[in-house]
Amino acid sequence: MTATATPAHVLGRLADERRLRVLAAVALGETSVPEIAERAGLSGDETARALAQLMGAGIVTQEPSGLEVDFRAFSEAARAASTPRRRPSLDDATPEQAAVLRNFVDEHGRITALPAREAKRRLVLEYVAARFEPGREYDEKQVNGVLLELFDDPASLRRFLVDEQLLEREAGIYRRR
Repeated sequence: MTATATPAHVLGRLADERRLRVLAAVALGETSVPEIAERAGLSGDETARALAQLMGAGIVTQEPSGLEVDFRAFSEAARAASTPRRRPSLDDATPEQAAVLRNFVDEHGRITALPAREAKRRLVLEYVAARFEPGREYDEKQVNGVLLELFDDPASLRRFLVDEQLLEREAGIYRRR
């Protein structure tokens, strides 16, 4: 399995009918693009695109004898999917925040998504706001730096913090309320 081929990545590659047909043709013994295209009932271009995706995920490999299914990709993906996820340390969160955050952070403590429910989202935002010292002034670049440590979209997170009145913004300067 390649570095980017997570279990979700491998499964995602199989979620397309053309890629699945190409994989089946390879698994049935076809080893060249024309043979695979004919067996899969696809054009050469469709087959080449599907093969590129499958090879990128490590599902199909180029061997001296031709293209082959690499079943290790499936066993590695299954092993990775069954490995229990490490719980992040949320020592700086209140018990209520930690209970919600466990569902919305990865093993590194980064927020993967914001809750849709307002009450849960508020708890996550309060946790984020605690990263800022009360009364201290921050410019937008500093705020983004803090937020990027926690979330991939600092602009959205910043907007939520201001909208929820956890941070106030005045003339490009931010303060924790």
